[in-house]
Amino acid sequence: MRGQRHPEPEGQRFLEQSVSRRHLLKALAALTAAGAVVPLASACGPAVPPPTTAPTQPAAAGKPAGTSAPAGQPAAELKKGGSLKVAILGEPPALDIMFTTATVTRNTAWHMFETLYAPNSKMEPQPLLAEKGDVSADAKTWTFSLRKGIQFHNGKEMKAADVVASLKRWGAMGARGQVIAQRLETITAKDDYTVVMTFKEPTGATLLSFLAEGSSFVMPADIAEKFPKDKLSEYVGTGPFQFVDHQPDRFVKMKRFDKYQPLDKPADFASGKRVPYVDEISFIPVPEGTVRADGVSTGEYHFADDLNPDQVESVKGQSNVTPVIVMPYYWLVYHFNKKEGVFAGPNGLKLRQAVLASLSMEPLAKAGVGPQEFWRLGPDISAKEVAWHNAQAGADVYNKPDPDKARTLMKEAGYDGTPIRWMSTKEYFYNYNSSLPAKQQLEANGFKIDLQVMDWATLVKRRSDPKEYDVFVTGHESFNHPILQPYLASSWPGFWENAERDQIVSSMFTEPDPVKVVDLVKKLQELQWREVPCVKICEYGKLQSASKKLQGYELKTDAFFWNVALT
Repeated sequence: MRGQRHPEPEGQRFLEQSVSRRHLLKALAALTAAGAVVPLASACGPAVPPPTTAPTQPAAAGKPAGTSAPAGQPAAELKKGGSLKVAILGEPPALDIMFTTATVTRNTAWHMFETLYAPNSKMEPQPLLAEKGDVSADAKTWTFSLRKGIQFHNGKEMKAADVVASLKRWGAMGARGQVIAQRLETITAKDDYTVVMTFKEPTGATLLSFLAEGSSFVMPADIAEKFPKDKLSEYVGTGPFQFVDHQPDRFVKMKRFDKYQPLDKPADFASGKRVPYVDEISFIPVPEGTVRADGVSTGEYHFADDLNPDQVESVKGQSNVTPVIVMPYYWLVYHFNKKEGVFAGPNGLKLRQAVLASLSMEPLAKAGVGPQEFWRLGPDISAKEVAWHNAQAGADVYNKPDPDKARTLMKEAGYDGTPIRWMSTKEYFYNYNSSLPAKQQLEANGFKIDLQVMDWATLVKRRSDPKEYDVFVTGHESFNHPILQPYLASSWPGFWENAERDQIVSSMFTEPDPVKVVDLVKKLQELQWREVPCVKICEYGKLQSASKKLQGYELKTDAFFWNVALT
């Protein structure tokens, strides 16, 4: 892929995100601007620019992003009915998006839960449960007007008190919510349909990108207050589908919420009109990628996510399915436990740098991801298609294996051969596969690696306990604003605390000049490669498989199934 347009083979759709840096820089100016009171509703007229940016996701040729449907089946012809079966990579560690940043949780639960804003195909936050947002002249007060008549799945109307309670829980629990909570002075319900957020310092429209993240979802106040720190076991939202049943390792089942009130605006990725066409959705954990892919071909499932890229030729050869390649997507990363153990403290920094100096990235990318069209190397924390991309910061240490340097750093750190507890899973194709050659490279320089394999839900649980591990493997979005990365919160697993990082992030919130914001991202990237809270291996794409019975499924980074029907 590598950012180029490819011809579209018969029966295949490719998602590529390609937009000029000039376009994104212009939009980024709107993201960070703060001034006189400005309404930021999507329908507020052409004089108001979009508030935030990230890459455009063009649909298949000739179809606007967010409204695409397979040939021969215009979106207007979609009909209600049917039971949709989606094969997911494993059991979600929770159905609470505030509780965990696990993608499988978000992509399941956001069918039930909604946020004040939602991203469009350019990742610009658009009002969803909010009607509009106004910011004061000093950018310290945001006032949100809510849509009226929105019902929760329990039949009660959503009110400002529910939003306040939900966002307070988000600020206490969610990694991204805690970034906002650190800046927040107060959040109050001015009346039933108005929420006021007052900040300690100027906070620009970047706030809306956080409020468009799935973890900031709204639930009834009594439920938010019932589970202030624990993961939810009651699932009541405002989304197009409502919870029915959850049998761990078997399925999560939802049904259409017949009283759902969609926006009267064109659908555009996750923003705009959401219509629940299917009667019910079953999300079925299927840990083996080949079984997920074969299940779509045989008709057992209608959609399979997170397939191994090595399966791409096999999926292309199935006449009754549509392969979808998503690139850019995430980057593969090894996170260190910086709170306890060998990677904590000053000596821990040297040891982290020793790990970096030990790794040759190309073998890890090949083993972890597979076909080269699915991965690319570089120190960048943002994809080359987006405005925040920087290929220079960290280039002096990224993919520069130096055994002598690594051994010197290990000696200076006093490393005594203590086994490095390395947590991985086979549920994500890249996770365990990349860990095998990493173990080999590290042990060649004198590290001792205790490679532990577990299911994803267990890994997510254990990574929150600093006594349980030294390294864990995961992935992070490459297409979104770097300020949204969860590891920028000190409480997120890995526990990176750094005053310089905090200052950079704070400056991103307040800086109105988009060029200076890009410079701040460069400083963040430089800091990251200097402090090595984690090691990026490569950027990678993913493979999905959709049955041709699935109508209206648009090209997107993460799957959702409103505005989708079955034939």
